[in-house]
Amino acid sequence: MSATTTSNEHEVWTGTPSQLRHVGLYTLCGLVALALIVASVVLAKQSSSVWWLPFALIVLPLAVAAARFLRTRFERITLTDQRLILRRGILNRSTDYVELYRIKDSHFTQPIAERVLGLGTIRLRTTQDSAPVVELTGMRSPEPLWNQIRTLVEARRDAKGVREIDMNTETGGG
Repeated sequence: MSATTTSNEHEVWTGTPSQLRHVGLYTLCGLVALALIVASVVLAKQSSSVWWLPFALIVLPLAVAAARFLRTRFERITLTDQRLILRRGILNRSTDYVELYRIKDSHFTQPIAERVLGLGTIRLRTTQDSAPVVELTGMRSPEPLWNQIRTLVEARRDAKGVREIDMNTETGGG
């Protein structure tokens, strides 16, 4: 049991988003780095005195890709039978706790690119001020996880005796 869960709280699932969600960015950074290498070689063959400049600029796309990789690598999601715990940050760490009974609505999307990669996005609307919308993007096997969250939300609402009341003020008929 992790340090963030209580003795009567049980960890159900833990994981991280997939790095595959950034495949487009990683590809773009690789292509830019390759173009800069080619530019450096072409300038060197022309005996240009600035042949080293494109080569030095390779640091930029590599830094962008590395930063995104690390940010995703240090993102941890834990689902317990009572809460959803979101930890983010490389040097500065932030942790959000979303009580499951406060999840009002959930939505699952899987655009074609994510579907091909086996990924998806789970979007949760909550009544919690600190996290009114929670998006879990780039999740592996997202539909079973989404169903698991929905099942745990209903169980937690039943355990707490929480019911949703729709306060729609529109009147029918005119």
